[in-house]
Amino acid sequence: MHMVRVNPEQTDRYTPQASPARFARGWHCLGMSRRFNTAGAHSLQAFGRRVQVQSYPDVSPRVLLDEPGHQRELPAFEQDGLLFAWHDPQENPPPAHLSIPRITGHDAANCAEGPGWSNWSWKETILTAQTGQVVEHLVRLANSTHVTAGDPLYFKNVFEGHRATQYFEGPLHHSYQLQEPAPQGAKILLANSVASYFGPAVMISQLDYVLEDRSLDAVVLTAHYPIDEQHLVLMTGVMVRTEQPPDPELKAVAAGHSTQILRSITNAVHSRLQRSQDEDSGKIPGADSPVAALRRWYGQFFVDAYDVDSGMTDRFEYEVDTTMPMDLWTRSSARNLILRRVNGKQLA
Repeated sequence: MHMVRVNPEQTDRYTPQASPARFARGWHCLGMSRRFNTAGAHSLQAFGRRVQVQSYPDVSPRVLLDEPGHQRELPAFEQDGLLFAWHDPQENPPPAHLSIPRITGHDAANCAEGPGWSNWSWKETILTAQTGQVVEHLVRLANSTHVTAGDPLYFKNVFEGHRATQYFEGPLHHSYQLQEPAPQGAKILLANSVASYFGPAVMISQLDYVLEDRSLDAVVLTAHYPIDEQHLVLMTGVMVRTEQPPDPELKAVAAGHSTQILRSITNAVHSRLQRSQDEDSGKIPGADSPVAALRRWYGQFFVDAYDVDSGMTDRFEYEVDTTMPMDLWTRSSARNLILRRVNGKQLA
C-alpha cells in the first residue's frame, strides 16, 4: 500500500515528457577541477556545442561556449574540488538561491583531503541516453531489484522548488555490497540514504551504512551534462569518512569502498536505462505517480524562467507505507537487532 500526496491543483494539464527539446537551465558539473588545472585551453563537448575551459595560474577558470560567430562565457565556479558551469538558453545570470551546497570535508580549489574524509574517488562514463532517463533513477530505486534486496524499510520522494529528494532505508542488492581488501569483508546490513538533486543535473547523497562490525558514512555526488540530445556524460564521485588523522590502512579500505560504490551506481543506472527501454516503451505514467510528478518538476528547467509555474514547483510527496502490523513487527525487530550490533548506532 502506498500513500500519495499531490498538489490540489490539477496535474493532468502537464504532459509528462521523458526527453526535453532543449538543454536544461541550471548548474552543471563539468568534472574535477584538477582536470583543468594545466594552464591553457581545455576542450569538451557539451550542450550541443564545443566548450572551452580556459585555465590560468592562481585565477578561476573561464568556461566559454562556442556559439555561431562568437563565444559566450558561462558563469562558473570551483567548489569541493569540482568545476561547475551555469547554462541558460536565455543567458540570464544564476540566482543566488539556486547555488550548489558545499560538501563538508574538501578544499574548494584543489580537492585536498578534508578533516576525516578520503579524497574523491571519481568515475566518468558516456551514456547513449537522454538526461531525463538518468534523473528518473531518483523515483525508481524503491522497486529496482538491481538496487534493493527486498522491500525497503522506508522510501519517500519530496519534490519542491528546484530540489528533488529521495529518502531510502533498507537492505541492498548483493551488487552493492562493499568489498574490502581483506578476504572476509564486512557485509552491509542496512543502508540509510538522503539524496537530493539541486537543479537538473547535480545530485548529492548522504549515505549511512550499517555493517556487521561497524558503521560507514559516505558522500556521493552524481552529476551529468549533455553532449547532445541523445548522449551525456555521467559522473560519480565518492568520498568516505575516515579517522583523523587518516590511518593508511583505513584510507586503503575507504578507497576500496569508494570504487565499489562507483561501480554499483553506474551499473544501476545502466540497468535502469535498459529496463526502461525494454519495459516502459509506450507507457505513460498516471498523473499522480512519482514518475509523472518528477517529470513535471524536471520540466521547469526546460522552459523560460518566466514560464515556470506552481504546477512544476509546488511540494509533492510520495511515501511507501510499511505499516502493515506483521511487516512492521518483523522489520522493527530486524532493525533493532542491527542497531544493537553496532553499539547503539541511530538512524533517522
